[in-house]
Amino acid sequence: MKKIVTWMLCLALLLGAAGAYGETSESFFSRFEGMEWSFSSGVGGWSAEMRILPDGTFSGEYHDSEMGETAETYPDGTLYLCSFTGQMHMVEQVDENTWKIAVDSLQTDGQPGEESIEDGIRYVISEPYGISAGDTMLLLAPGTPVSSLTEDMLFWSHVNEAEQTPDTLENYFLYSEKNASGFVSWLPAESVAMPNPWVELTAAELMDESGLTFAVPEGAEQVIYRYLKDEGLAEMLFTIGADEFCCRVQQAELADGELLNNSGMYFAWENEEDVEIRGCRGTIGQARTGSVDWVELCLWYDAASQRMYSLDVSTTDPDGLDLTAIADQCMP
Repeated sequence: MKKIVTWMLCLALLLGAAGAYGETSESFFSRFEGMEWSFSSGVGGWSAEMRILPDGTFSGEYHDSEMGETAETYPDGTLYLCSFTGQMHMVEQVDENTWKIAVDSLQTDGQPGEESIEDGIRYVISEPYGISAGDTMLLLAPGTPVSSLTEDMLFWSHVNEAEQTPDTLENYFLYSEKNASGFVSWLPAESVAMPNPWVELTAAELMDESGLTFAVPEGAEQVIYRYLKDEGLAEMLFTIGADEFCCRVQQAELADGELLNNSGMYFAWENEEDVEIRGCRGTIGQARTGSVDWVELCLWYDAASQRMYSLDVSTTDPDGLDLTAIADQCMP
């Protein structure tokens, strides 16, 4: 069945006027809440640490200890450092393991070049290292084949430092070709045992817990129901033949003409068109996943019940199935 990162929940607005699925930073970045990001060579006295909040804002610190840079007034060396904040957003999903992330803004706390001396150490405010405004970085997910990484990526992700090089990445990795840098994600010790927020239920239990329900399409097999209580989001996973489907629904009060992408799918969509599912306004689009496979996504909103639906499928032949017909069958 579809592999879903346990803490992942991605919600995004559909930009109807532009005819493309929109993204919101809040929700895409929520999967990184509680994580730390580190850029370091593993040698020397420097590193950059960063945290990314659910709305795409980030903050961090950079320091570089140069104990050899001394003078009579600072005999104990020099420390270059800065605190920084900024904003980023997800541009697009390149394939099932890769996203493009744009750094929209970056500010430094203090004026770069400012100096002060305390307790025999010279402190110099510097520019952030490894990240810059205007850059577009690549975000690689755990499970990305190590064989697909460049030499720079291998170095900054530290995968070659393991006694036995893994076949796939074990952490998220944010890479900048422009800055020749890479931030590796990690969870603080107290967060390692973070529970899976998705709860697997029976159809009856899902109805009792959430008031949400699905109908099972004709020919569906391996049907699984799950619920993300904090977001009020229910999903039904199933297969039809070799194709894997995920239907989601949640209560949502939307303005006229607005759709909410609660699928967790963010691709550069093509062949988009408006559709109607049981009289409900919707849209459908397709995207390549970077291989021979395709993803097709249908979104529709039932204004009467104020429920937002999505149905996506991973398939080798999107033209060989009618996703709108299956979407119709998913509604109770």
